[in-house]
Amino acid sequence: MDSSEPKKARALICLALALVTIGVYWQVHGFDFVNYDDPDYVTENAMVKSGVTLEGIAWAFTHSHAGNWHPLTWISHMVDCQLFGLHAGGPHLVNVLFHAANAILLFLLLQRMTGAQGRSAIVAGLFALHPLHVESVAWIAERKDVLSTFLGLLSLHAYVSYVQRLLQERFASAQPAEAKSKFEYWLALIFFALSLMAKPMLVTLPFVLLLLDYWPLSRIAHVGWRTLGTRQAGRLVLEKWPWFALAAALSVVTFFVQKGAGAVLGIEHFPFSWRLANAVTSYFDYILKAFWPVHLTVFYPLAHGQAAGQLILALGFLCIVSLAVVTVGRPPLLVGWLWYLGTLVPVIGLVQVGGQAMADRYTYFPLIGIFIGLVWTGAEWMQRVKVLRIFGGATCAIVLGLLAAVTVAQLQYWRDSLALFNHALAVSRDNALANNNLGSALARIGRPQEALEHYQEAVRIDPDNARYQDNLATALVRAGQPGAAVDHYVAAIRDDPGFAEAYSNLGALFLAAHHVNEAITNLDKAVKIDPDNAELRSNLGNALSAAGKLDEALEQHTLAIRLAPADATIRLNAGLALMKAGKMKEAATQFAEAVRLDPGSAEARFELGRQLFFEGQFPAAIEQLREAAKLRSNYAVAEFYQAAALAELGGYDEASAVAMRALGAAQQSGQTGLAARIQEALQSFNAKQPYRPKAPGGN
Repeated sequence: MDSSEPKKARALICLALALVTIGVYWQVHGFDFVNYDDPDYVTENAMVKSGVTLEGIAWAFTHSHAGNWHPLTWISHMVDCQLFGLHAGGPHLVNVLFHAANAILLFLLLQRMTGAQGRSAIVAGLFALHPLHVESVAWIAERKDVLSTFLGLLSLHAYVSYVQRLLQERFASAQPAEAKSKFEYWLALIFFALSLMAKPMLVTLPFVLLLLDYWPLSRIAHVGWRTLGTRQAGRLVLEKWPWFALAAALSVVTFFVQKGAGAVLGIEHFPFSWRLANAVTSYFDYILKAFWPVHLTVFYPLAHGQAAGQLILALGFLCIVSLAVVTVGRPPLLVGWLWYLGTLVPVIGLVQVGGQAMADRYTYFPLIGIFIGLVWTGAEWMQRVKVLRIFGGATCAIVLGLLAAVTVAQLQYWRDSLALFNHALAVSRDNALANNNLGSALARIGRPQEALEHYQEAVRIDPDNARYQDNLATALVRAGQPGAAVDHYVAAIRDDPGFAEAYSNLGALFLAAHHVNEAITNLDKAVKIDPDNAELRSNLGNALSAAGKLDEALEQHTLAIRLAPADATIRLNAGLALMKAGKMKEAATQFAEAVRLDPGSAEARFELGRQLFFEGQFPAAIEQLREAAKLRSNYAVAEFYQAAALAELGGYDEASAVAMRALGAAQQSGQTGLAARIQEALQSFNAKQPYRPKAPGGN
């Protein structure tokens, strides 16, 4: 049993790790979502935004989305939405809490295996405060990193319990202990499976277990590389066959899911020789950034080929370090180095997923190996040299303090999309993704010309990217250049014939130009590519309605509502189609639901108010129309109907005042037809008579 003093010290270290980690990362509670993966994961994911539902849980386990199958991550985001809605501060702090918990679990794991409390605390501190981990913690979409590592560390804890229980059995030969050890074995496996269901990054965990068997668990005698051929090592490998089976299964699933999503680049895009060169260089670059964490960015563009000098330097460094580690023969150093090399294999780029050369988030678990090797080796040197012992503690404190300061500074770049991608462009060259996402951020805040320039730069750098072509086309539409936009939509479709959104956007452009048949053709293709997309079906319904094919339009709108019942825009579009078909009561129901789902929708309030007007519910109509006019400035038609409703209740003077305001807005915006109707209404109001506009609808 431990004495009370070590227990107290352990508790204080855990408390310190939690407080320091939360303190350093606390600022993220005021950060926003970013427009890179966060929309797919949360803000534009209908299943996630609905919170925790049986339908959502079933979807998480049975569907791949955004190129991933990680059901536990989806469910964790659903829980966030259930608790916090779409307020980004909550999910950010949940990530921080997971990160703090991971630092504590890492400390307890190392201390439990080695008994070295101080060294374990320093490793955990490096893990908690290193700037390379900012991406995994400050990015809401990277919940999968902190969650999978949390579950992976729990698996390692259960495995250590299993090994320690086996040791008890060896000396006591107790049947109850054997039963407990089996429980802990399967518990470790369950946590491993859960970790893979959060993110398949830790498919290398069986390899880590073997390293821990060597050191510090000492299940393999420390006799060098000859151990690998012994019967003892073979038995330990066989012991872990369920881990290897799970890892293999999830690796295959992940590969085919990502390949199906178009995330895996083929040999024709990135030859294996280039992949191998990038992998070698990335191993070296991660080490450099671990020791000198500057110019960190959310996206490192993938270069087609490496400079010969850089590749030779990286390969030479890796060979020299590996040779030195084997020659020195210190178990912590060997385990740490192999931990780093081995756990990076799934993301080192031999199977290229996405267009990045490397990513800070990929180091979240692998850097633990570097920290272990450095701290244990450094501590052994310090024990031999008195001067180093004197300054060792101060050196560690200074290093941790510097890392914390750099982390605080790095966090500032994650406060929103503008800061994130402006920084990415400042520290990288020819970064198409950063230009594209910065363009989206600028467009969102009403800076269309700057957005257009960045979209153009993204397409210049990477003309074969369908997403960039599509975004540029949409920006050109907003800039009043529809002809140029068509060319880029066509280019997007050429680059990715399965890009449903590009077909939909092209269809919407044709619909706006009153080329209804072309619009229907493209929107129908979009729906065939992605039949479960409610927005695409709603858009097709709009085009069919414009073509007078009302039965087909209503069928599409009904399917859209079934797919996304909580989408206010889809409800509004369905109401407009029903109104055109003369089904006024059904239309009013959809407008009312749209207002309930989105009280800030001026158009939904107007349409509901107009329907209430024609149903003779004038006070309710006035309420909705007045709110619509508040939500949208110079909303002439809403004020026109409001004036008509006021006149129906005998309020002719107020009706005249509102109608005069509506007339000014209509004339200013060039709505000559509406202005003429308002003038007719004013004549009626001045004569103390109501004015009844013509009811909309096809029947």
